[in-house]
Parts: sequence; C-alpha cells; structure tokens
Amino acid sequence: MAGRREPYLSNRDLLVIAALSGIGGVMSTYVGYLGNLLNRVFGVPFGAGQFVSGLHVFWFILVAGLVRRPGAAAVAGLLKGAIELLTGSSHGVAIILVSLIQGLLVDLVLLLTRRHNLLTYMLAGGTAAASNVFVFQLLYFSGAPLAYLLFIGALAFVSGVLLAGSFGHSVLEVVLAARPLRIPAAAEGEEEGAAAAGERKRGPARFKFAVTALLVLLLAGGALYYYAAVFDPPWAGPTCLVEGEVERPLSFRLSQFAASTTTITAELRGQVTHVPPREYTGVPLRVILEEAVPLEGAEKLIVMATDGYRVEFPLADVLRDDRLILIQEGDTLRLIAANYEGGYWVRMVNRIRVE
Repeated sequence: MAGRREPYLSNRDLLVIAALSGIGGVMSTYVGYLGNLLNRVFGVPFGAGQFVSGLHVFWFILVAGLVRRPGAAAVAGLLKGAIELLTGSSHGVAIILVSLIQGLLVDLVLLLTRRHNLLTYMLAGGTAAASNVFVFQLLYFSGAPLAYLLFIGALAFVSGVLLAGSFGHSVLEVVLAARPLRIPAAAEGEEEGAAAAGERKRGPARFKFAVTALLVLLLAGGALYYYAAVFDPPWAGPTCLVEGEVERPLSFRLSQFAASTTTITAELRGQVTHVPPREYTGVPLRVILEEAVPLEGAEKLIVMATDGYRVEFPLADVLRDDRLILIQEGDTLRLIAANYEGGYWVRMVNRIRVE
C-alpha cells in the first residue's frame, strides 16, 4: 500500500533483541558467580569481578551488530536488566538502570563513530563495561576511594574491550557468515564480516574461529555446571541447605525455627558501605547448627550465596554467637553478622557447609 511506513524495528529485529536479551539476562547470574570467584581468589570484597564484566555487555554488541539500528542495544539493555531482576540479581531493581545505561552507551559510541568494526566494538564494549563501576558507586558505594574506583573501572574497560568488543566481533563474523533469519551482512563502507572471511588467509581465520569456539564452549560448560549444581531460582522460595560434616543434613525454611526467633540491633560497617544501627529479626545460626549436629572434629562454617559469594567462620565462635542470625529479606535469606565487618553480611544465602 502506497505511503505505508516501515516499522523502525522489524519483526526479525525484535526477535533478535528478545532472544539475545533473554539469554544474556539469564546468564548474568552466572557471570556474577564468576566475579565472586575472582573476588575470593584476590581476597577483596568487590572489584576483581570486573575482569569478567565485559560478558554483561557482550550481548549488546551482538544486538547492535545484528540489528544495526540506534537504540536497539538500549532496548536490549532494558529487557536484559528486567530478566536479571526476575532471575535473582543481588542488586535488585538497580540492575535495570545499570543494564540500560550500558546498552545506551553501546548505541552512543556506535552512533558517534558511524562504524561497525572491531575498533568501534572494542571502544563501545569498554565504555559500557566501565560504566557499571561508577553507576554502582553512585547507588551504593559512596565511601569507596577514588583511586580504587578508577583502578577497577580500568579493569572493567579492559574486560569490555576483550570480552565484549573483540569476542563479540568474532562471534558476529561467524553469525554473519551463516546469516540465520536472513540477517544482512555489514553495510557498504563498513568492515566486512565473516562473509568476506573466506577471502582472507585461511590459517588466521581458522585460528580465530577455533579460539572463539573454545571460549563459547568454556562459557557454556561453566554455565551448565552453575545452573545444575549451584543456582537456586528465587521463585523456589527462601530455602537453605546445611551440609558437610553434620549428623543430620538439613533442607529448611526459616519458618521451621519460628520458636527460636530473636531480635538484635546491629550496625553494618563495611570497607565501602555503612548502614546505621537498626533492628533485625531472625534465627541464630547456632540454633540451626544445633539441629544439624556438627560432627566431632569439624572446625569451620562456610556460608554461601546463590551467586557464589561465600564467607568462613570458626565453628566454635558460631556456636557461641547469638548475634549471628539468619533473616528473611523479601524472597531470600540474609546473614546478619553483628560482630563482624560488612563483608560477612551475606545476601541470598542458600547453603551452609560445616567442614
């Protein structure tokens, strides 16, 4: 029909945005798990996880490269953030804002440069990945030293350059060569995608494909392990396991210990956060452990969260501490460690292990 205007985003574009945002949103809890593993390795409360922050932005690079419409990455950011929230992000509603800003920055860099090539993808990926450090600083970590923020911001930028920009560009070359769903190749005047890869030297092209495939397989294998053995969906309700060196392993809800509920006043003093004294009502951890009955010779207690974060306590100290309590916070469990610094106040607790 004459005069009919084409929609800004086609059905194919919307399908690409929805699919990649959905996968990216679900995978984000796994990326957070990897980040917490790195924090433990380096012995810091936060920051080392920025080594993998580019994986959060990787999906926006794919969307931008496949859709080629300004605003597509921002839409993907909004949708991905909402899915992260629903799948149990420890950051709550704030993750939607963080994800949206990352998508907007990818769009902005590509709009200003007017190019879709390796260099612009690396710049967009690095800028978007680094932004999360400063957005979270404004929302949560008002006391962090500027030098530390700049340092972990630089880590995030490098991660975005490598894991979002470079890795995303490599995956796009493979996808554009296959052209599923009639995805168009790169526009004229831009760097050619994988459709032109056959004209290059076969050796480097095969090596690059092998490296890209290896990274994809490693990430997919790690994600499979995480979702099979570690992840607990938030919609399953706030349950917790007690396992390890105990006579009676438990899978419990906090309501089972309602008769032992106590209220304490505690102040959270962390390296980068502070919450003034307030009341918390929950169940002392020692009461739960007494039900599980630790075995003779057990020495430590490990409290773990759904995103892989963990802290350790001497078991003897826990069994004497009435100010170490487990509370229900929304649909998750949280450890209130009144006699410890803020890094021991674990959110989204799902497992307690005695060793």
